[in-house]
Amino acid sequence: MSVAPYSQNAQRYFSQYQSIIFEQVHGDWLPQLDGKTGLALDVGAGSGRDAAAGLRELGQNATKDKSIQWIDDQLPDLNQARKLSYHFNLILVSAVWMHIPPTARERAFRILAELLAPSGMLVVTLRHGPGDGERVFYDVSREELEAFAKHRAFIPVALPTGRNDDELKRIEVTWETLAFQLRCSVFNLRAIANCMTS
Repeated sequence: MSVAPYSQNAQRYFSQYQSIIFEQVHGDWLPQLDGKTGLALDVGAGSGRDAAAGLRELGQNATKDKSIQWIDDQLPDLNQARKLSYHFNLILVSAVWMHIPPTARERAFRILAELLAPSGMLVVTLRHGPGDGERVFYDVSREELEAFAKHRAFIPVALPTGRNDDELKRIEVTWETLAFQLRCSVFNLRAIANCMTS
């Protein structure tokens, strides 16, 4: 995944992302949190509303009064996040999946699953529509993610189905949100141990 366009046009993307609020973009799955607290990982945090080089710098500045730790990392490997040895209660992959080459997606999904705490929730937003001429976009599908989730013993979280209009009013772009919860069962030995002691 190339971050160069985000770096070269950091201020433009920052202004776009900050023009809409978190609840507008993520209203479909927010009720699932139901007041729960825990550790969250925002993969591809962009402006920090929900990063890369110049965009990360703007995001860090905008969130400096928040309890946020920024790390320089990238899918599919997330090497820096894995070094932290954290397990997250929520992992948000918003407006990122379409940048990951199809050949790298199964690995990316496996690594996200390994970073999730038992009973944690993984939320992925899928962008549907043509590219913009600056960034590389690949086709994405609900079916692909559901197959990865089934293989990793995730339970689908019931969300409104269908696609949502783009909040930036791009007529040709729509969004779809999927969420999965890590089943507290035979996922791996660490997950089992954590399930038994929680």
